[in-house]
Amino acid sequence: MTSTSLNRTLGFWRAFATCTGLVVAGTTMVSLGYSMGLVGPAFMVSALIAMFVSILVSFSYAELSSFMPGAGMIGDYTLIAMGPFMAIVSVLGGYIVLVSAAGAMESITAGLAVQSLFPSISATLVAITMLVLFLLVNLVGVGVFGSVQVFITGSMIIGTSIMGLLGLMSIGTVSEIQSVPFNPKGWEVVFQSLALGIWLFVGIEYVAPMAEEVIEPEKTIPKAMIFGLLTIFVADMLFGQAIAHYVPLNILESSTAPQVEGARAMFGHIGAVFIVMITVLASASSVSSHLAAVPRMLYGLAREGLLPKAFTYVHPQFRTPWVGIIAVFALLCIPFLLSIDMDLIATLILASCVTWLLSYVIAQINVIILRRRYPDIKRPFRTPLFPLPQIIGIAACLYMILTIHPETEMKLRIYAISGGFMLLIVTYAICWLRYKRIPLFRPVPLEQLYELTSAEADQARSTPSPAKALEQC
Repeated sequence: MTSTSLNRTLGFWRAFATCTGLVVAGTTMVSLGYSMGLVGPAFMVSALIAMFVSILVSFSYAELSSFMPGAGMIGDYTLIAMGPFMAIVSVLGGYIVLVSAAGAMESITAGLAVQSLFPSISATLVAITMLVLFLLVNLVGVGVFGSVQVFITGSMIIGTSIMGLLGLMSIGTVSEIQSVPFNPKGWEVVFQSLALGIWLFVGIEYVAPMAEEVIEPEKTIPKAMIFGLLTIFVADMLFGQAIAHYVPLNILESSTAPQVEGARAMFGHIGAVFIVMITVLASASSVSSHLAAVPRMLYGLAREGLLPKAFTYVHPQFRTPWVGIIAVFALLCIPFLLSIDMDLIATLILASCVTWLLSYVIAQINVIILRRRYPDIKRPFRTPLFPLPQIIGIAACLYMILTIHPETEMKLRIYAISGGFMLLIVTYAICWLRYKRIPLFRPVPLEQLYELTSAEADQARSTPSPAKALEQC
């Protein structure tokens, strides 16, 4: 078994910044405001349960990365556990749907936030400009956000926490805090909004492939994920509870920039400017992350023969996967063909959540399968109380898919979009694997995944892994 050895230089705080930096995004701010409007302050309960489920999921990713430290993301884990078909479904379902649906919402939410301050500016123009900028940046391989990722993350978490705390204490606010019923729509709506809660935390597992670069990864990675989840929960709930007491719930539910509405209601124009700056920076970071990481995942699938060979093309000068980057850029542009409103934003976010939850289910099943298939392999991190966390996590993820939204009409739209994507992905996986005469469900031996020729090893080193790409973006 061979793999490229990386220096272990990343401590707890860098791992924590990676965890939270990819979760912090413009769409999470919009989703938080929308959810507070839809559910009321009781959304805190939905988010708390979702955080607990995310902790269970993080155990699975920590274990998978601990005994496959050189692997990429969910695709490599699934290839070993369940074979090529499920590997394609896990990657394309988890990430391509994310890029096609919610990914584009990152640039759009940035545009809408700017437009809320300057109504004469076109939100679509801002969004397209951001996408084109980061397309060019990623084509030439310039990592512009590595040095400011921690700043963006810290500003979002600390800034929203302080704003929320000051708002709840009525310190420095420009309007009076209002009394709001904690649970105006009943507990059924609370428990049918868990998927909206988990959207606040999706992406926490992106630190897992960095296991080879983290000091004491068996301890650092789980701690970073759990501490990151707790930190995000506290920051989001402070800000969310505050805006729910300053802005009518129906306005939060319908606004395309509810976080801006809340900041303006609490602290006037200065508050609105601050939250718009944070939203734009967080959205820019997420867009760059999508354009940096997802093409590398497509490259990895193509190298295993699970996607067309064109996706393995690397530009000879810039050493970046141009075909994958351009393909992801095209997917990010799809929602611009639609009329953008809050219903569409929420629908696309939750459609992505459905397929992402399916990838979480697959990851947890991987752990159970690989425990049985490779019982004696060294696992520096082992899920406590195995397999109970996996069983609870799988059941919770399936429950969230079944109760994706409290409104039936919205739920059907979400299922139509996510189901349509998954039908295309499943059809592609079957047709492509049959065409290539690759067995659909034959797992790849663990050793084979690491057996690279010298040329392939050189290629792998010159094309960053998804985790390394995220470090650079």
